[in-house]
Amino acid sequence: GLFMVWTSMLAHAFNASKEQITTLGITMGYRKCVITNENSTEAPILVVYLHGGSSKGNDNEKQLLEPGTDSIARYLETHGINAIFLIPQCPTDKSWGGPMNTMLKAMIDRYASEGVADTNRIYIFGGSMGGTGTWGMLSAYPNFFAAAMPVAANPSKTVVENVATTPAYTVMGTADAIMKVETAASFVEELKALDDDVRMDVEEGWTHETTCIQSYTTARLEWVFSHRRGTPSAILRPTSVSQVVSSQFFSIDGKRLSNPVASKLIIRRDILADGTTKVTKTVAPTSY
Repeated sequence: GLFMVWTSMLAHAFNASKEQITTLGITMGYRKCVITNENSTEAPILVVYLHGGSSKGNDNEKQLLEPGTDSIARYLETHGINAIFLIPQCPTDKSWGGPMNTMLKAMIDRYASEGVADTNRIYIFGGSMGGTGTWGMLSAYPNFFAAAMPVAANPSKTVVENVATTPAYTVMGTADAIMKVETAASFVEELKALDDDVRMDVEEGWTHETTCIQSYTTARLEWVFSHRRGTPSAILRPTSVSQVVSSQFFSIDGKRLSNPVASKLIIRRDILADGTTKVTKTVAPTSY
């Protein structure tokens, strides 16, 4: 099928070698894709993608079937960015988080510590279990990543003060029956209170699967890769508050509301003039 064709393309077009690493008695396979722009003299950036729960295993193949790997690799190639793209596979009896954080950090350090990659430009992505694992890595290693993009994910088991040191862009779907919009929205508000450079998009009608597949748009990837570690986030923020163009309202369980009841707790999604969105957990207005 289409995904199998992409696996072959990824393995050949991007020199995707099969690698493995053993730490704490656990062995994890991963694919290393080298994306090279011969006209660029910049050190390669380091990019990590964490797959969802259905791609666990030890074949070091299944994780390449996730469409997110395609979107990210194609973006890097078309924008002429030198990159080392690491796509690890979580062992069947494990999940991202816990001891796997140490494993992932060891994998990253294999390239960062050798001076192969730009240590100020290390990025991490993930969807579903991989998105939750991405939040977990930001919590475990504050001030380490340049930026992150966890989608369809649950950040509730992280240390918000640690996560707030890293710019992050999260995407959630209102029809996601596995990961709840309100959990992510509440966490994002905590990050904003700590002055984190964070964005959240809520996509109406997107299921869990749709969110994992379609979130990696050019505009969002551009935002992520525009960040460098050590760059004050204020430089990347607009200097003035963008005007609200329209607003949408959702119940706490993520259902769209056409007539929110005044004084009830809701999630409000404002679409701003600059094309971005702002999500807040608030009390329904008396007029709208």
